[in-house]
Amino acid sequence: MKFDSSFASFLLALVGALSGWVAWWLNKLKFEKQQAALERQQAIQQAKAAAEKAVNDERDFNHLRNNQIQISQGIATGFKDIEAGLDHLSEQVSEIKAWLIRNQGTVHSE
Repeated sequence: MKFDSSFASFLLALVGALSGWVAWWLNKLKFEKQQAALERQQAIQQAKAAAEKAVNDERDFNHLRNNQIQISQGIATGFKDIEAGLDHLSEQVSEIKAWLIRNQGTVHSE
């Protein structure tokens, strides 16, 4: 059998092309796996950030609600103190009025 250089060249080119195609295909699969892993990681980070934001928003809302409750209680306590002070002043005014009525005749006669 005679050696055919054109057939050998074709066979060598075919082997080179096939090995290049296999290398390209393997790199493509590797790249797709890396991209999928990166997308999963980004999705996890976004979900984590959304969860943290939700927790922070809920904490802030609860903080504001508790502050509002404390302010309302403080105002109610302040009004109770003012009301007690006004009751005390009313009692003193009544005592002064009673004293003036009782001593009305003695002040003019002196």
